Amino acid sequence: MRLLLIEHDARFRSLIRHHVSCEWPGAEFVGHNHAATGMLPPEFLAQGFDAVLLDHAWSGGEGLAWLQDLAARPGFAPIVFLSERTDDDTARRARVFGAFGVIAKQRVDHDEFMDVLREASRTQQRQMADWRVSEAAEASRRFGAVRIPGYRCIRRLAGGSVSQLYLAESEKAGTLIVVKVTPSMRDESGIDQSFERFLQEYEIARRLHHSNIVRCHELGVADDHAYLAMEYFPDGDLRRRMRGGVGAEDALQLAMQMARALQALHDAGTLHRDLKPGNVLMRGANRLALTDFGLAKHLSLEFEITDPGLIFGTPHYMSPEQGHGQDVDTRTDLYSLGVILYEMLMGEKPYTDANPMAIIYKHRNAPIPRLRESLSCLQDLVDRLLAKQPKDRFASAVDAERALAQALMQLKGIAA
Repeated sequence: MRLLLIEHDARFRSLIRHHVSCEWPGAEFVGHNHAATGMLPPEFLAQGFDAVLLDHAWSGGEGLAWLQDLAARPGFAPIVFLSERTDDDTARRARVFGAFGVIAKQRVDHDEFMDVLREASRTQQRQMADWRVSEAAEASRRFGAVRIPGYRCIRRLAGGSVSQLYLAESEKAGTLIVVKVTPSMRDESGIDQSFERFLQEYEIARRLHHSNIVRCHELGVADDHAYLAMEYFPDGDLRRRMRGGVGAEDALQLAMQMARALQALHDAGTLHRDLKPGNVLMRGANRLALTDFGLAKHLSLEFEITDPGLIFGTPHYMSPEQGHGQDVDTRTDLYSLGVILYEMLMGEKPYTDANPMAIIYKHRNAPIPRLRESLSCLQDLVDRLLAKQPKDRFASAVDAERALAQALMQLKGIAA
């Protein structure tokens, strides 16, 4: 038994768990925080659940309105509506709107509750069995030219010469996820570099379990392609967040989160080497997670996914040593962090040019740009992050985070 709980009252959630666990000791419960994340995404069908338990009301939310929306989605899982009573107007309307069953919160009848869930589970299993052999299901497993069972492809999100990104629903994860797909290609040594990069990205995210690092669900191979299923961020990346403007205090707080994520990476012996706004994903307005570790480097491994001396990454965010194909250490990521901080503060990149090689040249030779006068108190911080020589930067991401926190306190003091 696997249930999605849309219920605001922690005590009632515990009561639900108690009732269900008596009948199904191994039951799995997944909560949806409607206050924090809002309505379930319109593409979501809860295909990985036996039933959805929906509360009748909560602060700022109306269960009947949610019920109307969810029940109208073709193929959505059975919805058990949690009303105060089963004989009031709300309960009657819930049945009209498509609730599979209605349970009274005032006094939960255990046997009735279990009967409703048992029948809901049977209904969902029949519904999913019919759907899996349908033409629609077969079409939904197609991610471009690749067929990936267990995922329902919703739409293509983005793509380039290396990989394609798709929004999908995972039955196993019980949520919307992003599937990254790339052709499987072997080099002269017989090593599949596409799979090696995906494996690296998956292992980094799986090993760290850090709130500021993207969560990866599964790594696999299908139809001569490698695929990686990972966390979906409906709020997009930091680049989108920056288009609306980022205040100085928010910029420092976001940079602190990036520093914490980098420290977790560095503690695991890994460099990111491609830190840029497009690889910083947003959980709401002011929480973030780093992603895309395909170019990351583990300091203790002799195997290099990229050739020695090769210039890779994004020129606007490269450290001088990285841009010139020299040896790099943890301080190269701190330089990229400094570029992003400057861009958040000023609304523009520190160095620009139509020629990528000219940008790389400026990172090594051009003076560090000045902040506007109102942000001059942050100039020393930016200078330290964007120092041309690694030895002149912060020694670690911990030191950078500490300096960012001090700068934030100073900025708040000035504002006060």
